[in-house]
Amino acid sequence: MARVVNGRLGSDMGVLRRRTSEALAAAWLLGAIALLAAAWSGASWRLFAQDDIGRFAHLEAEPVCLEVVATAPPTHYPAETPTAFRAIPSTDRTVVAARVVKLRSAADWREASGQCEVTIAGDAENIRPGDRLRVFGQLSRPLPAMNPGQRDSAAADRAERRLARVWSESPECVTTIDSGEASAFARSIASLRQGAIDAFDKRLTPRAAPLARAMLLGDPSGLSAEDFDAYRYTGTVHLLVVSGFHVGLIAFTPFLFLICGLVSKRTASLLGIALVVVYVAIVGGQSSALRAGIVAIAACVAALAGRRPISVNTLAGAAVVVFALSPGAWVAPGTRLSFLATATLLEVAGYAAKREAAVTPPLERLIRSTRSPLDRLTRGACRWIVWALAASVLVQITTGPLVASEYHLVSFAAAPLSLVLTPFVYLQMIGGVGTLFCEIFGLNWLVALPAWLASVSSEGLDSAVKATATFDGSSIWTAGPAPWWVLAWTVWLAVASAIAVFWPTHGWVTTRLGLALLAAAFVPSLWNFVSANDELRCSFIAVGHGSSTLIETPDGRVVLVDAGALTAPDHVADVVARTLWARGVHRIDTLVLTHPDTDHYNAVPGLLERFAIGQVLTTTLMFPMWLDPDDHSGPTELARMLDAAGVPVQTVEMGDRWRVGEAEFLVLHPDEIGVAGSDNANSLVLGVEYAGRRVLLPGDLESPGTEWLMRQEPYDCDLLLAPHHGSARSDPAGFAAWCLPDQVVVSSGEARTVAQDSFTARGASVWETYERGFVSGAVSGSGVRVSAWR
Repeated sequence: MARVVNGRLGSDMGVLRRRTSEALAAAWLLGAIALLAAAWSGASWRLFAQDDIGRFAHLEAEPVCLEVVATAPPTHYPAETPTAFRAIPSTDRTVVAARVVKLRSAADWREASGQCEVTIAGDAENIRPGDRLRVFGQLSRPLPAMNPGQRDSAAADRAERRLARVWSESPECVTTIDSGEASAFARSIASLRQGAIDAFDKRLTPRAAPLARAMLLGDPSGLSAEDFDAYRYTGTVHLLVVSGFHVGLIAFTPFLFLICGLVSKRTASLLGIALVVVYVAIVGGQSSALRAGIVAIAACVAALAGRRPISVNTLAGAAVVVFALSPGAWVAPGTRLSFLATATLLEVAGYAAKREAAVTPPLERLIRSTRSPLDRLTRGACRWIVWALAASVLVQITTGPLVASEYHLVSFAAAPLSLVLTPFVYLQMIGGVGTLFCEIFGLNWLVALPAWLASVSSEGLDSAVKATATFDGSSIWTAGPAPWWVLAWTVWLAVASAIAVFWPTHGWVTTRLGLALLAAAFVPSLWNFVSANDELRCSFIAVGHGSSTLIETPDGRVVLVDAGALTAPDHVADVVARTLWARGVHRIDTLVLTHPDTDHYNAVPGLLERFAIGQVLTTTLMFPMWLDPDDHSGPTELARMLDAAGVPVQTVEMGDRWRVGEAEFLVLHPDEIGVAGSDNANSLVLGVEYAGRRVLLPGDLESPGTEWLMRQEPYDCDLLLAPHHGSARSDPAGFAAWCLPDQVVVSSGEARTVAQDSFTARGASVWETYERGFVSGAVSGSGVRVSAWR
């Protein structure tokens, strides 16, 4: 008996040792892969050829002539709808990803290399992958993040190994000099893609064709900014790109024939791989499609090897391939979102299968087999709906922090809406693929049916999304968690999943780690509260040619002076909002508008959506005395928006004073009537006084308002925002002599040499947001301490 017991014990110990050694081996293997991936990613991020085009590019655009080879189909973006808040009208543009071959230097050509993005003002969709192009344009580096919380375009491009961008004024600046660079396969794929686009435009309704092109071919041309906003607010913007759902459906198509007994598993798997390769090539090898294609191919290979088509191992293998082909993919939020969502769906599918097996004994399965087909179908549909809704909710929960951190938007309608939209998406895919099949094989007598199905399903899907987007509360803007917390959240999900599988009795570890993670989210706020000091913060947001000044008082009040730029209103609002959120600002107590120039207020409509605004202060010249229904100018439209939002508007004039905590605000210009001049001449000039220090914010003040102001008693200041973005028309030399600033900030989209020289001559230190990005001044009794973001 003892020998038997000892034998069992020895056997158990042997099993335990084997499992331990296997676990250690797996840990070592994962560690080695992680180190190799880090080295490969670091090399891809840092190492570029000596003649890479990015080494010749600067932030300031310069004329250039290049020879490049198009590496992907062009993407055409239509001009955005004109609005009263856009200073520079939008134009059509075509974006082409290209590989640089040569760079012209004077009259000679020199070899060059590297990737770049060519943007052409106008329609240049006749370019095909493999075409050798001669490009005349403006060469520049992608703009890095200039403010805290802002998206880093330079990092995103660098992750794709692009260090340069080229802007061409018209399609005439880009000529095709050779089409022989492309292989026969690439030319065939390009022909198929163009044929698919033409088929959708020809066979589908005008409303359905642009949506089908975006969802099935990754071609967003024809979709307006309003269309994208509707899908973004409802959390369904992923439908407008070729994602894992589309590629998965393509890969699954041959397995339908396997289920029907028409082909073998080997044939279905090989056909699935072939279809995925062709489909990803047709859509242009976009990052999202490439990631989904790798996962689909991995699933087909697993099925071919007799393993589970979709598993954690499959997902891990796909991740290895993705990061091997694109080491910088970790920078893109879409990569992290796609893998996180897929992992969540795998967990739900595994749990559902285990639960179904646990709660369905053989007798119950026998009873189910005796039910009528309609009954089984109904019960199965109900179970599918429950699990699909649960999966959608869990995906929203697991990806929610990442979405909120990257896009600052939380959609409460996403989970239930995805359940409603799934049948429409399936039908659209079936109809779209059927339409292309009929076009390719010339089945004109049959094409009307799939085209009708694709049109009806596309229009139904679009109507459902846009109707949901109109509901108040379907989504909210949010600051979102910090990136470090999102990373910790992702790690916690992985740890929780591993514990649930390997150590199910140690669930208390997951709970305690989760509570610690939740508590860590409040640490920054508590730290700010504990470390609060007596400084007033006056920060200048880098918005390009425009102005936005953030004033934060020691007691937590927020005053925002102007918010606008010459760029697109949505872009400016996004930059300002992200900066405010990064600074911990969630409410604007007072918004001061200096004058009715678009580059000083066009971000306000976007800020109204994202923040609560206590009041607006401005001059009597900012808004019209009464709102003419036929007047659709920017100030009138903004006045309507403020009234609709219930934000009170109060006018101020020279001599008005008010306090915000211990800070005092003083209006120096204009009076109630103003001066005989432009809007700039009547710009509101605001003085801020705190702890014996002065900050002067003169807006776009210029002659004759400048002379009128300087006839008053000099206003010596410690910190000055250069009038009119440092323009020579603002009399920098005279203004510097009048206010004698110690620190000067120039908010502009380009270097202002005259202003810098004038203020420097008076002994001031000059900070330009064009070069230094976000500039912040800490004002206290001991002086003004200025720091820059870059």
